[in-house]
Amino acid sequence: MAIAPLTGEKVSTLALTTLLAIGLFFFLRAAGKDRVESRLYFSSRSLEEMGSALREHLERRGYRLQSADAEGIATFAGQGQASVGLTFFLTGLAGAGLACLALVLQTLEPGWGAWPWMLVLASPWAGWYYWRRNQRPEQIRLKLQEADEDSVPLSSWERTPTASGSHLWVEGHRDELDGLAAALRLQERDPDRSRGA
Repeated sequence: MAIAPLTGEKVSTLALTTLLAIGLFFFLRAAGKDRVESRLYFSSRSLEEMGSALREHLERRGYRLQSADAEGIATFAGQGQASVGLTFFLTGLAGAGLACLALVLQTLEPGWGAWPWMLVLASPWAGWYYWRRNQRPEQIRLKLQEADEDSVPLSSWERTPTASGSHLWVEGHRDELDGLAAALRLQERDPDRSRGA
C-alpha cells in the first residue's frame, strides 16, 4: 500500500495535530501529579472546638494520627482517594482527543482505512493512570494555635493582629485542603505566601 506524498497543507495539519496531542498528553499526565501545598487558615472557633472538628473531619476521611513533634506539629496518615467523576472525565477527554487524531490521520491517508481509530482503545489509560496515581498513602501535617499566640510553625507565618479564634497551618494534598476548608468554613490567610510547591 503506497503512501501518498505529503503536501505543505498536510504537513502543517499533521504538525498542528501532533502538537495538540502532545499538549493533551501532558495535561492528562499532570492530573496524577502529587500537588502538595501549605496553607494558613483562621477560624473564629476556639482552640478546643477547632481541634475536635479537625480530628473528626480527618478521621471521617480515613486519616489517623501518626505522630506529633515537640513543636506541636501533628502528622495524620491516610489513603488518597481518587475521584470517580474525574476518572471518567479524563477517560472521555482522552477518547475525544484520540478520536480527533484518528480522524486527521484517516483524512491525510485514506488508504489506512479504519486502523487509525484503534488509537481510541488507548483512552482508558488516562483514567487508569489518574486512579493509580491518586490511590496512594498521603500525609497531612498541621499545627493549631490560638490566634493571639506569638509562636509560629514556619518562618512564612508572620504575626497577625490579635484576634479571638484560632490559626491553623496545614500541609497536604491540594484537594484535601480544599475539602477541609469547605467543611470547616475556614478563612485562608495570605494565600500567596503560604502556598507550597
